[in-house]
Amino acid sequence: MTYQSLSNQRQKRALNIVWAVAGQYGIWPDFLAFDQNGEPDIYLNSIVGLVYRHYDNEMLMRYIREQLNKSLFAELFTELFWLGLENAAYEKEISCRPALKDLRYRHAKRFLAEDASVDISLQQLMLRQELAHTLKCNRCREIIGVPVAIINPWDKRIYQALAFTGNMNTAELIAAMENIIRSFFRFHWHNKPREVIHFTSHAFLLNLLKKIWPFHQGYREEQIRQLTFIASAADKGNSLKTIFNRQDKIPTDKELSACYGRSLFSQDRLAEITSRYCQGIHRQVCLWFSAEKGAVRKENTAYFHQHHARFTTELHALTNRLQNALLLGRQAVQLPARNGRLTADRVWRGLILHDGRVFSAIEPTKREDISVMLFLDGSASRQGRQSIIASQAYLLTEALRQVGIPLSVVSFFSQDGCTVLKRLKAFQEKSAQGIFAYKTQGWNRDGLALRALPELWRDMYGQKLLFILTDADPSDERSIPAQGIALEKFYGGEPACKDTKEAVKELRQQGIQIMALINSVVATALVTKAAQHIYGEDYIILQNLSNMAQKVGDVLEQAIFYGHNQKM
Repeated sequence: MTYQSLSNQRQKRALNIVWAVAGQYGIWPDFLAFDQNGEPDIYLNSIVGLVYRHYDNEMLMRYIREQLNKSLFAELFTELFWLGLENAAYEKEISCRPALKDLRYRHAKRFLAEDASVDISLQQLMLRQELAHTLKCNRCREIIGVPVAIINPWDKRIYQALAFTGNMNTAELIAAMENIIRSFFRFHWHNKPREVIHFTSHAFLLNLLKKIWPFHQGYREEQIRQLTFIASAADKGNSLKTIFNRQDKIPTDKELSACYGRSLFSQDRLAEITSRYCQGIHRQVCLWFSAEKGAVRKENTAYFHQHHARFTTELHALTNRLQNALLLGRQAVQLPARNGRLTADRVWRGLILHDGRVFSAIEPTKREDISVMLFLDGSASRQGRQSIIASQAYLLTEALRQVGIPLSVVSFFSQDGCTVLKRLKAFQEKSAQGIFAYKTQGWNRDGLALRALPELWRDMYGQKLLFILTDADPSDERSIPAQGIALEKFYGGEPACKDTKEAVKELRQQGIQIMALINSVVATALVTKAAQHIYGEDYIILQNLSNMAQKVGDVLEQAIFYGHNQKM
């Protein structure tokens, strides 16, 4: 079954849940719920169905589209509203549908378990709607009988206000949400736990406010339109200065060298590379290439030694697979010929068919030299998986070294306006210990990093295979510069994916074969859509990073055996 058909099947199952509970078939809800693995969430989709059954859905959806979605806090307000709707629909239905209590309990247990097990990085915490997430977690805690743990009194009052009851009608639900917005999301000039401006305005004004005020940008620019203005009593005097004097400073070479190690290139060469790639949407950022790996991370080596027995077994199996592929790929081919060695089983063709090709000629197989590069996303989104990635990269490097295939390992990340490419292992380097210096930090400006990558591949010829470990979600703190009267855009979402897609296309035009190894905490359906947009068919979804080396081995087997004309 293809992923597309699986995705469609899951969506149909979610729709069937909504239709069955609502008692209305053929409706197309604006919201469907899926769990972390992309499977339909039975309880939340049942709640969507109950909202259709008991309330004026047209009035509710119009309120969300025409009021909440025009707010700077669109996503936050929508999530809070659904949190209130969940409580109201549950209370209204529980008396005649007792099974709903068990569904709700199991949903709450699973939500809290997944929240505790997912390794959230600092970058992802910044991109999450933290207020809504806090309230959801505490709603689930209350459901399973654990005391609510909300410390902030402002958050606690919102949580209490969101306890919509089952006897409220549609108009009363909307009025309750409006009261929450008026009561808790107003700007106060005196010091309070939260100081927030709430605007409802035209999209142009929202973009203008984003340009001049500091704000938190979410996962997708088209989904999150919010402006947060938090000022303590100590820094209010400098707030206007901060707002109207925002200048993004690019670090000097001396600062970069101190932070990330000496440059791999001379000053003149680096200036030439920077002028070539730091153009257009990247004109306000810079590049830095470093071969200084830094100190080996103790946590990386500790993880490797802890699983040493398993890695040894996997290394032996992977090495044998690649050796066999190389042997089969290099075998000579016997072709029919008019001279050479007589072939007994072809003699009859000469006597009956008068075919003179009764001999065999040996044609040696011509294979180009192969070089492989492993390009590791080193942004903070990899935090918590750092040791697994380093160990898998080391395992792959050792297997390729034993079969004689040159491999280079490079990590990349963006920080303070600079995209850094750090070479952990060079093609000619025999030791792979530098891979254990792999460290996660910053953001990932994928489009710029990919365009600059060939600068580290200049001395290699023949077939070039590139494996990119990524979450298919490029994002950077430095915005896309404004052009003309247009406003700055966040480097993330659709603009960043488009830029990365163009960079991938440019690499392919240079003869580099690409395979993306996609690993993300985002729901599989969302990340697959982004991966298809950027990489076409050349990607693998890695649910488990412990399989990274084996998956790369699968692709390498095909590339070695079929040669450079075979698509990876």
